[in-house]
Amino acid sequence: MLSQRLLMLTEMIIMGKPTADIGADHGELAKFLIEKQLAPQVMASELGDGPYMRLLDGLKHSPGREMIEVRQGNGLTVLEPGEVVNVVIAGLGGDAMVDILSRDWQKAASYKRYVFQPMSRPWSLRRKLSQKGWPILEERLVEDNGRLFIAISSSPGNKPYRLSALEIDMGPLLLWSENKLRTRYLKFYLQKYRQAYLGLLKAETMNVSLLDEYHSKIKELEAILR
Repeated sequence: MLSQRLLMLTEMIIMGKPTADIGADHGELAKFLIEKQLAPQVMASELGDGPYMRLLDGLKHSPGREMIEVRQGNGLTVLEPGEVVNVVIAGLGGDAMVDILSRDWQKAASYKRYVFQPMSRPWSLRRKLSQKGWPILEERLVEDNGRLFIAISSSPGNKPYRLSALEIDMGPLLLWSENKLRTRYLKFYLQKYRQAYLGLLKAETMNVSLLDEYHSKIKELEAILR
């Protein structure tokens, strides 16, 4: 069985289209996509020698191995422009995802659908997507082994848009979603903001603008939770 966090990603791609899994780990996602006939072909990649060998080993006995092409390389460099429709990038931080896209925005725009699962700093990714004009199509939230994971889907665009500070942090769609985990997600951020605010109050040098920003986020989030 695929983990809940990876299963969520399979529901966000354009079904039936060639897909790339950048940073494929042991290839579980690639195997699932082929075995469930959700994609006709998967390009699975890893960068380092060790992870690349583990990926090859993980796919060795997969029934659909001939439909999975394993490549070694950094980010989108393993792909030709327009070679796949879906690009899944999971298990990295938001900064690393921005770095992958930023190496060649023109090439990045040749793929139709992106599904991201940032493990840290998702705000970095959302900020860059909004600046480049890539719309956020969907945001999902799931619990796996007691931890909350988010996923963001996007597609290339060229109309920059504005997100509020709270939307950049938490996601413009997740803020108002009907997901049963939403309240827990919002309270997690509220606690995080309160701790940061108190920490700033105790600091030797007071950063007034940052204090104001956290105060505003706290009040806005409290209002949403009410």
